[in-house]
Amino acid sequence: MLERVRAYVKEHQMIHPGEQIVAGVSGGPDSVCLLFLLKELCGEQGAHLQAVHVHHGLRGEEADGDEAFVRELCAREEIPLRVFGFDVRERAARERLSVEEAGRLCRYEAFRETAAELGGGRIAVAHHADDQAETVLFHLFRGSGIRGLSGMEPVNGDIIRPLLEIRREEILEWLESRGIPWRTDSTNASSAYMRNRIRRELLPYVREQINDQAERHISETARELSQIDHYLERKTGEAFRLCVREEESACFVFEQGFRGLDPVIRQRLLRLCMEKLGGLKDVERVHIRILSELMEKQTGSRADLPGGRSARKDYRGLWISAAKESADPFRKAPEDSGAAAGQAEEALPCPCPPGSVRAGGKTWHFSLEEAQKDQIIPQKTYTKWFDYDKIKQCLVIRRRRPGDYLEINREHGRKKLKAYLVDEKVPSSLRERLWMLADGSHIVWIPGYRISEGYKVTEDTKRILKVQLDGGENDG
Repeated sequence: MLERVRAYVKEHQMIHPGEQIVAGVSGGPDSVCLLFLLKELCGEQGAHLQAVHVHHGLRGEEADGDEAFVRELCAREEIPLRVFGFDVRERAARERLSVEEAGRLCRYEAFRETAAELGGGRIAVAHHADDQAETVLFHLFRGSGIRGLSGMEPVNGDIIRPLLEIRREEILEWLESRGIPWRTDSTNASSAYMRNRIRRELLPYVREQINDQAERHISETARELSQIDHYLERKTGEAFRLCVREEESACFVFEQGFRGLDPVIRQRLLRLCMEKLGGLKDVERVHIRILSELMEKQTGSRADLPGGRSARKDYRGLWISAAKESADPFRKAPEDSGAAAGQAEEALPCPCPPGSVRAGGKTWHFSLEEAQKDQIIPQKTYTKWFDYDKIKQCLVIRRRRPGDYLEINREHGRKKLKAYLVDEKVPSSLRERLWMLADGSHIVWIPGYRISEGYKVTEDTKRILKVQLDGGENDG
């Protein structure tokens, strides 16, 4: 047991020397096992262990007995302990939560308060392989997607789960073999909670009638799905940077870039927009489908969404707005911007590479490639190479705007675009006609002139965005 948990902790880098580890200890077998294993591992790593017990105010004398047991156990093992008391039922009623959810919120508030008082640290909880199987099935039955079916992560922010690949029966055998006592929560026998029914009725049936290794197989599948989910999350982030213009209280999804995405990434991209504009509470598959269908409708079509959000089809894409709708992204340029008064400012989204777009009478080609060690970047006027991972927003091809700037040296020194064009003696009549590649207000490239230092390929570059203008291998 100790060797397996030690290897799992090392694999996921859960404990570091000098770190504070806050362990939630209810008195049940899982948390008691975790406490004893962490005592050993923290000693080996030079980390500091702190136990926390939460009294939920739900089970009367039984809960009092749990607290007394944990106090005695920690005193005997010389492990510092902090005890919290909450009225979970009152909070559940006040915040309109289930008792389970209110209890969970109280526990994690206690854990994080303790960690903060210790100057920061990680919170260890005793979820094991059986809990993982229950979680995956619970999410499956409620209609979750890949993220829910991935189950619980070994490390999730400040939360660590050292026992996630250990079976409950192994935990009980380990405690019994060492004569370590524990407490049993009577509510675990109740069928009032869905998780208890999965644990006490469904999984035993599956073990007996279908496969006695069901929990292990479910846990392994969850791990594979988690890897797939992380991969899709990275691809969605890339698509977001290339296809979405993020405003203060809205996201604009460019239709041209959106249509070039795989359908799986499209759905996740819309979900990410919703998450950035107020979270995913009450957001269901039907709302993502509504957004996807709205992209196909005529300009001006609208839809209301959870949390006071709304969506509106624009002639170039889809606005997804928080409670207060943002301004139109293709607004007219003000008179002092340098653009002709009253002239509508164009902004064309760059396609997800590989892809092409027509702008300013020329074709811009975009492709993505892996950086090579000691790679030499050619010097060409109309083909440029950029560090793809330094791009922060959706790249657009447009004319200049107020506030535009370039980085002119490796120390991130900035220069206003207007000042740069004046210094380069670019005629004012030509300045208004220049098309450029932009990342928000940061100008990435002015074709025929220069690129920003902030996007140059370096020895640390992993992925390169290649942009060719009208087949620029021959300098146009």
